[in-house]
This record gives sequence, structure tokens and C-alpha cells, in this order.
Amino acid sequence: MKKSKVLLKGLGAVAATAGLGVLAVGEVMWFTTLTNKGNKLGQKFMAGNDEFQNQFVCDAIIQREPEPTLYETADFKDISTLNSLGEIANATFFPNETKDKWVILCHGYTADPASMERYARQYHKKGFNVIMPYMRGHEKGVRTNGHTAYTMGWMDRIDLLGWIDYCISENPECKIMLHGESMGAATVMMTLGENPPANVVCAVEDCGYTSVWDEFSVQMKEMFGLPQMPFMYTSNFAAKRHIGLDFKQASPIEKLKHSTTPLLFIHGEADDFVPYRMVHELYNSYNGEKDLLTIPRATHAVSVDTDPDTYWAKVWDFTKKYIDID
Repeated sequence: MKKSKVLLKGLGAVAATAGLGVLAVGEVMWFTTLTNKGNKLGQKFMAGNDEFQNQFVCDAIIQREPEPTLYETADFKDISTLNSLGEIANATFFPNETKDKWVILCHGYTADPASMERYARQYHKKGFNVIMPYMRGHEKGVRTNGHTAYTMGWMDRIDLLGWIDYCISENPECKIMLHGESMGAATVMMTLGENPPANVVCAVEDCGYTSVWDEFSVQMKEMFGLPQMPFMYTSNFAAKRHIGLDFKQASPIEKLKHSTTPLLFIHGEADDFVPYRMVHELYNSYNGEKDLLTIPRATHAVSVDTDPDTYWAKVWDFTKKYIDID
């Protein structure tokens, strides 16, 4: 009897230690993937891992083109607005001559507004006023529960609604277009699910994911070699505890069930960071007006660089149905 009690105590101690270890891994995963400080430490630690460098931080890579940037050819300024939670959101703004056409460009994970310049340049040429927000946790982005943390589009949707209100305050009759890349695309899709004002007439999502749970499940295996069970659950627990982010709730594919805003889906056919299959899952499930463009050989977040002529021809063909761009 005594031996049985000792054995049970021993097994209990092992189980408790193992459980604490799993929880600790969840804390590490949340810190390295969803905080600015942790992400930088992770990049430094994984500096010799080519797979990590090419995929995990790929949204931050800016491919410069030979022509002058919009920063060099147009006036711009920093602007801010309040979201519905009373938080200050910041953005870079390129004004245009009239106030009737606006586009809000949402950057990807670990990037910044400057990474969206290659999109902004084209929109500005078409007469759009261009707003490029700082996403949450990125440089001048909104803090969440006191943390400089990324919310993968979930809380960013609140900020984006604030920017939509900003455009309307400049011109109540304006037409607004949303365009996001990767995490920014997820932000756009989740914002559409919040029933934004009718001024938002169309949107483009480029290489967005179906849900944070789905995307992190892919990266848990590919980047870190860890199984979904139990580590996705403990990472999700940590994220909910620290910043209120539930990986399953943060779901563009679910939020789009509440939207009918015309939406153009774009994805690179060679994308394995946000798997190519996800764009078809999103497109096939959407009940609003929609169109689809896939770019052969394009990896993650470089469709616009891989085949810019096809990319912009499709975007303008889609946009002109809802906004005068001639």
C-alpha cells in the first residue's frame, strides 16, 4: 500500500512537471511570435536558420523597385485618430487633390507602413488619398493590454474601423477601398465582418489566412517542429491571458460570413507560409461579390512583385466597378 502511494506521488510529480513544461512552452511561443521584443529575440536566435529567415519574417522584406518611391515624389505626413476604445492609432498619410477616393493599406506581420509603398504608389497615381496605418504592436501601433503585441488582425480591425471613420470625417460622401497584405489582409477581412459604413465599397485581400489558429498550426509544425496538441492550446491560452487574443475567434473565414462587400482575393500559387489552399477556402465560402487572382510562382506576399502587370490589371478591373479610377 505504501509503495502504491509512493508510486502515485511520483507519477503525480512527473505529470505536474510535464504540465508546467507544456505551459512554459506556450508562454515562450506567445512571447516570441506575438510580442515585438520577443520576435526580435527570436530573429536573433534563429539568425542561422534560412527557413526561418525566408518564411517567418518574410512580411518585413521590402523589395525596392527602380522607380522613385512615393516618399520621394509626394507630400506625406503622420496622422492619428481615435478608435472606438479611445486608443490613439497612427498612420502615414499621402493626400491627393480631391477627398472623394480613399484607400487604406494594411501591412503584414513584423512589417511597417513603408512596406506598403509599392501599393501606395499605384493608388496615388489613380487619385486616391492613401492611409497606411501602423498595425498593433508595430513601432507606432496601438498597444494591447499594455503590451507591444501583435493581434494578427483581431484587434487591428477596431483600429481600421477608426480609420474608416477618419476618411468619412474628411468627406461624408467619399468612397473607401481597403487593401491588405498577409496579416493586413486578415485585418481587412475581419473588418468587413463588422458591417462597416456603406462608404467602404470594395476591398482586396492579398495572401490572408483563414484563421489565426489555422495559420499558427501550420507554423507550429513547419517552423518549430512541434505538434498542434498540446502546444497550440497552451500558446492560445497564453495569448488569451495576456492580450485577449483567441486564435480560433480571430477567423477571417468566419467573419466574412457577415459581409457582402465586394472582395478581390489574391494569392501566390507557390506560397507555403500562408498555404495557397487557404485562398480557395476563403473564396469558396464567401457569399458576397467576389473575384480571384492567383499568381504562378509567387511565394508569400510577393504576388505584386512577381507579376505586377497582371496584378494591377486585375485590381483596376475589379476596382472600376465601384470607384471611378479613369
